[in-house]
Formats: sequence, C-alpha cells, structure tokens
Amino acid sequence: MRCSFVVLAAIFALSQAAVRRDAAGPTLVLRDNCKIIPSGGCSCDVKEGNDEIQIREYDSVDQCKKSVEMATAENKKAVNAEIQQKYGDFKDNCFPKPSGGCKCNVDLGHGEEVAEYSTDAECKKSVESVTAEHKKELNEEIKEKFGGFKENCFPKPSGGCKCNEKDANGNEVVTAYNNPEQCKARVKRDVGATVQRQPANIARANVKDVKQAQPNYDVRDPVRERAQANYAAVVDELKNKFKGLKEGCFPRPKGCLCVIGKTPEGRDITDRRMKDADCKCKEGERGPGCPAA
Repeated sequence: MRCSFVVLAAIFALSQAAVRRDAAGPTLVLRDNCKIIPSGGCSCDVKEGNDEIQIREYDSVDQCKKSVEMATAENKKAVNAEIQQKYGDFKDNCFPKPSGGCKCNVDLGHGEEVAEYSTDAECKKSVESVTAEHKKELNEEIKEKFGGFKENCFPKPSGGCKCNEKDANGNEVVTAYNNPEQCKARVKRDVGATVQRQPANIARANVKDVKQAQPNYDVRDPVRERAQANYAAVVDELKNKFKGLKEGCFPRPKGCLCVIGKTPEGRDITDRRMKDADCKCKEGERGPGCPAA
C-alpha cells in the first residue's frame, strides 16, 4: 500500500515537469539508427540476415518514428527510474509532496500524526540503513543462488564454480566445474521416509517365525563349515602377512611399503621394499622400527 502511495505521489510530482515539456511542443522520436534527411524524409540503418547493414531511405518521416507502444514503454521505464532515483530511499510512511519535501506519518508517543519536511534529505533513510537493506538483499540473493553448494566450493563469475579438493595422492587441488549442478551437495536419502512409503499391507513375520527361520547350529552343515574354514584361513594369512613387520610398514602382494618420515608439508615419505628381510624384524633385533623385537 505504501509503495502505491509513493508511486502516485511521485507520478504527480513528475507530471508537472512533463506538462512543461509538452508545452514546448511535440518532440519527434525516431527509431534507433534512424535520422532525418535534410532534403526531406529520413533514413535508417537496417541489419540484414548476414549482419550486413543496409541504409534504407523513406519519403515520410513518419516511417522512421518509433511506434506509440515502444515510445510509451520507454517513457514508462524512464519515469520509473526517475521515481526510484528520487524517492526510492524515502523512510517508511513518508510520501513526496509536489512542491518538494515530504509528509510522514510519525508516532511521537501520543498517537500517529503527520509531520511535514521541506527537504528531501529529511525524508530519506540514513546511509547506514540503506546499506544494511542492500546487504540483506544481496545476502538473500547469494543464499538463493549458491546456498546449496558443496563445502569449499565457490561460484565463478562466468558460471559454475571452483572447488578445493584432494587428488588420489591426498594433495589439495583446485577443480573448476562449468555445470552448477556439479557444485551442489548431494541430498542424502531419507531412509525413514522411504520406510514410511512402503505399503501398509506387507505381511510381517512374528517373533516365532523369526526364531524358526534362524539356523540351528547344533546340526552339522557342510556348507557353513567350509565357509568358516575359509574365513579362518584368510584371517591366518593376514596375521602371517603382518606378523613381524617393522613399525610403519604395510604388506604388499610382494614385499612391503614403509612410511619412513614426513615432508615439511606433513606428507608421508614412503619406501617400497621388495624383500621380506627389509620389511620384517629379525628375531632378537632391536632398533628403528623394531623396538619390541
């Protein structure tokens, strides 16, 4: 409602200037790239299909004029811009006067009353207030556009984003994405909601049925026994692979890989060793990597 009052008052104020301009006589408004020919008529620069510019001449100036609809739209845009420039930062409940200044509905503690101000400066919001409003609008726009971005991803002016990521070796790298969808964090599936969407008529087994479905370990099962034996063999193999390894050394299909220090940046320095003798502590050996041997 306040915005409508402001616009109406502003239009009334600006209309006075428009009346004075109209009193000077009608203004000839030509289309863009059109001009009057001194000998009569007019000419316009027209783009053809291959972006070639052709000059077309007309006998009547009316053929170079802007249409009424186009001229009206441009005038409306100019008036709106002038209104915004002059009255866009007026205080709440303040309305411009045709003669200048404004009237404001204020409450000084004993009911609302109308106060008049003669200068626009008294009608406008403070610079701090306008700055805070613009900042809030900008933050909301940023949140709307980029709020769903992944952590450590930042928008590019040309579109998309750049993300601080780690490569296969653990090094931090900057990766650029042109598609904004690649910048957004994936939404986790709502497992609870998925369960709730299941049909209500699904048959549920009772506790007795569940107990009956469990295997009876008192009865011999050759398949289960073979699986348990295979699992035990894998565990023994892993234990043997790690048994006796020096500290910081890890088994590989052949030999081992040992961490022997760190770089100034905190990255591991590794040493690939092919012989078991270099990977494992000998019986009774004491020293670096074999403190408990």
